Amino acid sequence: MKVVILAAGVGSRLRPETEDKPKAMIRLGDKPLVQYQVESVRKSGFKDEDIYILGGYKMERIREHFKGSDIRFIYNPHYESMNNIYSFLLTKEIGDDLLLINSDDFYDERVIPLILDSPDRTAILVDTQKVLTEESMRVKLDNNRLKLVNKKIALDEADGEYIGISKLAKPDLDVLYDKARAMIDAGDTDAWYENVYEACASEVTIKAVDTEGYPWVEIDDFNDLDTAKKLASIVRS
Repeated sequence: MKVVILAAGVGSRLRPETEDKPKAMIRLGDKPLVQYQVESVRKSGFKDEDIYILGGYKMERIREHFKGSDIRFIYNPHYESMNNIYSFLLTKEIGDDLLLINSDDFYDERVIPLILDSPDRTAILVDTQKVLTEESMRVKLDNNRLKLVNKKIALDEADGEYIGISKLAKPDLDVLYDKARAMIDAGDTDAWYENVYEACASEVTIKAVDTEGYPWVEIDDFNDLDTAKKLASIVRS
Protein backbone atom coordinates (compact mmCIF):
# COMPACT_ATOMS: atom_id res chain seq x y z
CA MET A 1 0.00 0.00 0.00
CA LYS A 2 1.09 3.54 -0.79
CA VAL A 3 -0.02 6.89 0.63
CA VAL A 4 -1.19 9.75 -1.56
CA ILE A 5 -1.76 13.24 -0.19
CA LEU A 6 -3.85 15.29 -2.63
CA ALA A 7 -2.43 18.83 -2.53
CA ALA A 8 -3.01 20.39 -5.95
CA GLY A 9 -5.66 23.00 -5.15
CA VAL A 10 -5.24 26.78 -5.01
CA GLY A 11 -6.97 27.43 -1.68
CA SER A 12 -8.43 30.74 -2.84
CA ARG A 13 -10.58 31.23 0.27
CA LEU A 14 -7.41 31.40 2.35
CA ARG A 15 -5.75 34.26 0.52
CA PRO A 16 -3.52 36.09 1.31
CA GLU A 17 -2.14 33.07 3.23
CA THR A 18 -2.01 31.12 -0.03
CA GLU A 19 -0.63 33.86 -2.28
CA ASP A 20 2.88 32.43 -2.06
CA LYS A 21 2.21 28.83 -1.06
CA PRO A 22 -0.34 26.03 -1.42
CA LYS A 23 -2.83 25.35 1.36
CA ALA A 24 -0.83 22.28 2.38
CA MET A 25 2.06 24.57 3.39
CA ILE A 26 0.07 26.78 5.75
CA ARG A 27 1.67 26.56 9.16
CA LEU A 28 -0.10 25.21 12.22
CA GLY A 29 2.18 25.97 15.10
CA ASP A 30 5.75 25.11 14.19
CA LYS A 31 5.19 23.17 10.97
CA PRO A 32 3.09 23.11 7.79
CA LEU A 33 -0.13 21.15 7.53
CA VAL A 34 1.32 18.57 5.13
CA GLN A 35 4.12 17.79 7.62
CA TYR A 36 1.53 16.67 10.20
CA GLN A 37 -0.02 14.36 7.60
CA VAL A 38 3.32 12.86 6.63
CA GLU A 39 4.21 12.31 10.28
CA SER A 40 0.86 10.61 10.92
CA VAL A 41 1.48 7.97 8.25
CA ARG A 42 5.11 7.53 9.22
CA LYS A 43 3.91 6.63 12.71
CA SER A 44 1.63 4.01 11.13
CA GLY A 45 4.64 2.32 9.51
CA PHE A 46 4.90 3.93 6.09
CA LYS A 47 8.36 4.78 4.80
CA ASP A 48 9.02 7.97 2.88
CA GLU A 49 9.35 6.10 -0.40
CA ASP A 50 5.77 4.87 0.12
CA ILE A 51 4.44 8.44 0.36
CA TYR A 52 3.35 10.46 -2.68
CA ILE A 53 2.31 14.10 -2.63
CA LEU A 54 0.21 15.07 -5.62
CA GLY A 55 0.61 18.80 -6.15
CA GLY A 56 -0.19 21.55 -8.59
CA TYR A 57 -0.44 25.13 -7.36
CA LYS A 58 2.98 26.33 -6.17
CA MET A 59 4.05 22.71 -5.77
CA GLU A 60 7.70 23.78 -5.62
CA ARG A 61 7.16 24.95 -2.04
CA ILE A 62 6.20 21.42 -1.00
CA ARG A 63 9.17 19.94 -2.87
CA GLU A 64 11.51 22.39 -1.13
CA HIS A 65 10.12 21.49 2.28
CA PHE A 66 10.74 17.77 1.79
CA LYS A 67 14.05 18.14 -0.02
CA GLY A 68 16.43 15.39 1.05
CA SER A 69 13.65 12.93 1.90
CA ASP A 70 12.53 9.97 -0.21
CA ILE A 71 8.98 11.28 -0.55
CA ARG A 72 7.74 11.14 -4.14
CA PHE A 73 5.78 13.70 -6.10
CA ILE A 74 3.18 13.72 -8.86
CA TYR A 75 2.33 16.95 -10.68
CA ASN A 76 -1.17 17.84 -11.82
CA PRO A 77 -0.86 20.32 -14.72
CA HIS A 78 -4.62 20.89 -14.80
CA TYR A 79 -5.07 21.96 -11.18
CA GLU A 80 -6.73 25.23 -12.25
CA SER A 81 -9.09 23.85 -14.90
CA MET A 82 -10.23 20.59 -13.29
CA ASN A 83 -11.48 19.58 -9.87
CA ASN A 84 -9.80 16.84 -7.82
CA ILE A 85 -11.30 14.08 -9.97
CA TYR A 86 -8.26 14.58 -12.22
CA SER A 87 -5.81 14.43 -9.32
CA PHE A 88 -7.47 11.19 -8.30
CA LEU A 89 -7.07 9.78 -11.82
CA LEU A 90 -3.36 10.66 -11.81
CA THR A 91 -2.81 8.32 -8.86
CA LYS A 92 -3.37 5.44 -11.29
CA GLU A 93 0.33 5.53 -12.17
CA ILE A 94 1.20 4.32 -8.67
CA GLY A 95 -0.39 0.93 -9.36
CA ASP A 96 -0.96 -0.16 -5.77
CA ASP A 97 -3.49 -0.11 -2.95
CA LEU A 98 -3.79 3.45 -1.65
CA LEU A 99 -4.34 5.38 1.53
CA LEU A 100 -5.74 8.60 0.10
CA ILE A 101 -5.64 11.78 2.20
CA ASN A 102 -6.99 15.24 1.36
CA SER A 103 -4.27 17.77 2.11
CA ASP A 104 -6.67 20.26 3.70
CA ASP A 105 -7.46 17.86 6.55
CA PHE A 106 -6.02 18.32 10.01
CA TYR A 107 -6.83 15.30 12.14
CA ASP A 108 -5.95 13.40 15.27
CA GLU A 109 -3.36 10.93 14.04
CA ARG A 110 -5.21 8.08 15.76
CA VAL A 111 -7.74 8.00 12.90
CA ILE A 112 -5.11 6.54 10.57
CA PRO A 113 -4.80 3.19 12.40
CA LEU A 114 -8.61 3.04 12.57
CA ILE A 115 -8.94 2.80 8.81
CA LEU A 116 -5.76 0.80 8.22
CA ASP A 117 -6.86 -1.84 10.74
CA SER A 118 -10.35 -2.14 9.28
CA PRO A 119 -10.98 -5.60 7.78
CA ASP A 120 -12.67 -3.96 4.80
CA ARG A 121 -10.32 -3.68 1.86
CA THR A 122 -11.92 -0.45 0.61
CA ALA A 123 -13.24 2.00 3.18
CA ILE A 124 -13.71 5.66 4.04
CA LEU A 125 -13.48 7.46 7.36
CA VAL A 126 -16.84 8.87 8.43
CA ASP A 127 -17.65 11.15 11.36
CA THR A 128 -21.08 10.13 12.62
CA GLN A 129 -21.08 12.57 15.56
CA LYS A 130 -20.26 15.96 14.03
CA VAL A 131 -23.07 18.45 13.48
CA LEU A 132 -23.49 18.65 9.71
CA THR A 133 -23.54 21.86 7.69
CA GLU A 134 -24.16 22.70 4.03
CA GLU A 135 -20.39 22.44 3.48
CA SER A 136 -20.23 18.88 4.81
CA MET A 137 -19.49 16.03 2.39
CA ARG A 138 -22.42 13.95 3.59
CA VAL A 139 -22.79 10.19 3.29
CA LYS A 140 -25.74 7.83 3.15
CA LEU A 141 -25.05 4.28 4.28
CA ASP A 142 -26.86 0.94 4.03
CA ASN A 143 -25.59 -1.61 6.57
CA ASN A 144 -22.44 0.49 6.79
CA ARG A 145 -21.92 0.34 3.02
CA LEU A 146 -21.64 3.60 1.12
CA LYS A 147 -24.63 4.41 -1.06
CA LEU A 148 -24.35 8.18 -1.53
CA VAL A 149 -21.64 10.76 -0.86
CA ASN A 150 -22.28 14.38 -1.79
CA LYS A 151 -23.21 17.80 -0.46
CA LYS A 152 -26.85 17.55 -1.51
CA ILE A 153 -28.12 14.87 0.89
CA ALA A 154 -30.58 16.46 3.30
CA LEU A 155 -28.83 17.25 6.57
CA ASP A 156 -31.39 15.29 8.58
CA GLU A 157 -31.09 12.25 6.29
CA ALA A 158 -27.30 11.92 6.20
CA ASP A 159 -25.53 9.27 8.27
CA GLY A 160 -22.38 11.31 8.77
CA GLU A 161 -19.60 13.22 7.05
CA TYR A 162 -16.76 11.82 4.96
CA ILE A 163 -13.61 13.37 6.40
CA GLY A 164 -11.37 13.03 3.34
CA ILE A 165 -9.39 9.86 4.10
CA SER A 166 -9.89 6.62 2.16
CA LYS A 167 -8.36 3.16 1.97
CA LEU A 168 -8.66 1.82 -1.57
CA ALA A 169 -7.78 -1.68 -2.80
CA LYS A 170 -6.28 -1.90 -6.28
CA PRO A 171 -9.04 -4.09 -7.82
CA ASP A 172 -11.59 -1.51 -6.68
CA LEU A 173 -9.37 1.34 -7.79
CA ASP A 174 -9.34 -0.07 -11.32
CA VAL A 175 -13.13 0.30 -11.43
CA LEU A 176 -12.97 3.79 -9.94
CA TYR A 177 -10.29 4.91 -12.39
CA ASP A 178 -12.34 3.72 -15.35
CA LYS A 179 -15.32 5.73 -14.10
CA ALA A 180 -13.18 8.81 -13.44
CA ARG A 181 -11.76 8.62 -16.95
CA ALA A 182 -15.23 8.25 -18.45
CA MET A 183 -16.56 11.22 -16.46
CA ILE A 184 -13.67 13.43 -17.51
CA ASP A 185 -14.01 12.38 -21.15
CA ALA A 186 -17.71 13.26 -20.92
CA GLY A 187 -16.77 16.76 -19.79
CA ASP A 188 -17.45 16.37 -16.07
CA THR A 189 -14.14 17.96 -15.13
CA ASP A 190 -15.60 19.90 -12.21
CA ALA A 191 -16.43 16.71 -10.30
CA TRP A 192 -14.91 15.62 -7.02
CA TYR A 193 -13.44 12.14 -6.65
CA GLU A 194 -16.25 11.52 -4.17
CA ASN A 195 -18.61 11.72 -7.14
CA VAL A 196 -16.70 8.76 -8.57
CA TYR A 197 -17.20 6.82 -5.33
CA GLU A 198 -20.93 7.47 -5.53
CA ALA A 199 -21.15 6.54 -9.20
CA CYS A 200 -19.47 3.20 -8.46
CA ALA A 201 -21.18 2.49 -5.13
CA SER A 202 -23.37 -0.28 -6.55
CA GLU A 203 -20.37 -2.01 -8.13
CA VAL A 204 -17.66 -1.39 -5.55
CA THR A 205 -18.20 -2.18 -1.87
CA ILE A 206 -17.03 0.88 0.07
CA LYS A 207 -17.47 0.53 3.82
CA ALA A 208 -17.57 3.29 6.43
CA VAL A 209 -15.12 3.35 9.33
CA ASP A 210 -16.21 5.56 12.22
CA THR A 211 -13.79 8.20 13.47
CA GLU A 212 -14.86 7.30 17.02
CA GLY A 213 -15.01 10.92 18.06
CA TYR A 214 -11.38 11.74 17.34
CA PRO A 215 -11.16 15.40 16.32
CA TRP A 216 -10.50 16.65 12.81
CA VAL A 217 -11.21 19.69 10.66
CA GLU A 218 -11.28 20.37 6.92
CA ILE A 219 -9.57 23.70 6.33
CA ASP A 220 -11.53 25.70 3.76
CA ASP A 221 -11.52 29.20 5.26
CA PHE A 222 -10.02 31.24 8.08
CA ASN A 223 -12.54 30.03 10.65
CA ASP A 224 -11.47 26.46 9.86
CA LEU A 225 -7.83 27.50 10.06
CA ASP A 226 -8.35 28.97 13.53
CA THR A 227 -10.04 25.74 14.60
CA ALA A 228 -7.14 23.70 13.22
CA LYS A 229 -4.56 25.83 15.03
CA LYS A 230 -6.40 25.35 18.33
CA LEU A 231 -6.72 21.63 17.69
CA ALA A 232 -3.03 21.35 16.82
CA SER A 233 -2.10 22.88 20.16
CA ILE A 234 -4.19 20.23 21.92
CA VAL A 235 -3.67 16.96 20.08
CA ARG A 236 0.05 17.51 19.35
CA SER A 237 1.03 18.90 22.76
